[in-house]
Amino acid sequence: MNKVKMNTKPSRAYNLLAPGSAERPTALLSLLSICALTLCLCATPNVLAQQRAGGATGGGGFGAGGFGGGAAGARGGATGASSTASSRTYPANGTIPDVYFSIDPESRRVVFIAPEEAIPYVMQVLTNLDRPKPQVLIKCVFLEITHNNASDIGIEGGWSKGIGDSATANAANVFGLSGIGSAVGTNSSATVNNVFGQPISSFQSTASSVASGNAGLYQILGANYQATLRAIAQAGSAKVLSRPSILARNNQPATITVGQSVPLITSVSYNGLNGTPINAVSYQNVGVILEVTPFITSDGLVEMIVAPQVSSIDATTSIPISQGVSAPVIDIRSANTVAVTPNGQTIILGGLMQTSKSKTDTKIPFLGDIPLLGTLFKRTVQTDANTELLIFLTPYIVEQPSQLAALSATERSKADLPKSLTEWELNKFLDELPKKQPAKGSK
Repeated sequence: MNKVKMNTKPSRAYNLLAPGSAERPTALLSLLSICALTLCLCATPNVLAQQRAGGATGGGGFGAGGFGGGAAGARGGATGASSTASSRTYPANGTIPDVYFSIDPESRRVVFIAPEEAIPYVMQVLTNLDRPKPQVLIKCVFLEITHNNASDIGIEGGWSKGIGDSATANAANVFGLSGIGSAVGTNSSATVNNVFGQPISSFQSTASSVASGNAGLYQILGANYQATLRAIAQAGSAKVLSRPSILARNNQPATITVGQSVPLITSVSYNGLNGTPINAVSYQNVGVILEVTPFITSDGLVEMIVAPQVSSIDATTSIPISQGVSAPVIDIRSANTVAVTPNGQTIILGGLMQTSKSKTDTKIPFLGDIPLLGTLFKRTVQTDANTELLIFLTPYIVEQPSQLAALSATERSKADLPKSLTEWELNKFLDELPKKQPAKGSK
């Protein structure tokens, strides 16, 4: 509907009551024009529902031809409204006019006020909106592989003399043999032929004391002296740090944290009155942290924005902040990447390496410092380890909540919980329960 701007001054309407005014015809015409405009505005709700040729023509006549044209325009608009109300049509992907709605967040209800012919379109909109969003179940495995190049080479010895020239059981723990246990019996008669080069487990009295870590320990026995030759090399190992599973909605971020929240002193201030230090503390999550945002594409692929992180506190290093106050150093291995994979296919994120080197010398004072011969009186442990972090991610698209039952059954099978009672014990317990006696008077 065309809008016409009228420059009508209220003062001229009041001058209409003044007798003998020269502007009376103009004021009268303005008053009649205002009345005609009011009639047009009353018919506006029906005209706005659908564009009508009669309404547009009447509006133009009113603006150009004064009162007569305006009246014709009003009649034309009313006629157009009555002739097209029953044949109203709506575009397929457009807006629906004359529809009002209200949302109640507490009860999660939507109230619509619409004409009767618009109800099917409103119901179609509600049907399209009232659908659960697909979810993505992401199974993760944080695997740490250690490429170890460690060696433990040296000679340890002990000497003991007891009553009757017997070698006591404490002789094996005189120097550096903590955790191994006694290597001999209660007297020196427990010797073995061809003693040199026999592993330490051959000299233990019981089989239960044999440890798997003793391979590579060799011992030479005498009446009152024993020497242990260490030649141990450690191989690499793999350890699963964490195996979490996280369920995230489509296009919604999700976070999982397996670790602890560590307080860190960030700054220190002092009280101006008594000089008491005031520490400012902040908390930081340390452990295994995974942040992921999944996106399901139209062709069934899963695009993931992944930010994994594995952190730990370095117990050997700290940073001084003030006098008597220090903050620990946190070792962090993290990545931030975007990966696209089909449904149910595993992707691997690797290359997060960490190198550690250490060397420890254990020796007898003075004797271990003798050039060349000092090697017979000391032990050297050298470790050169490279640790690699591998992250396995497997997404599963969950269209319906019923699909979670099958995926949950797979997880339960991997963590079989022991039964507190066997079936035989449970049946025996049920059989020993007192029988319920029938009520008196009942047949």
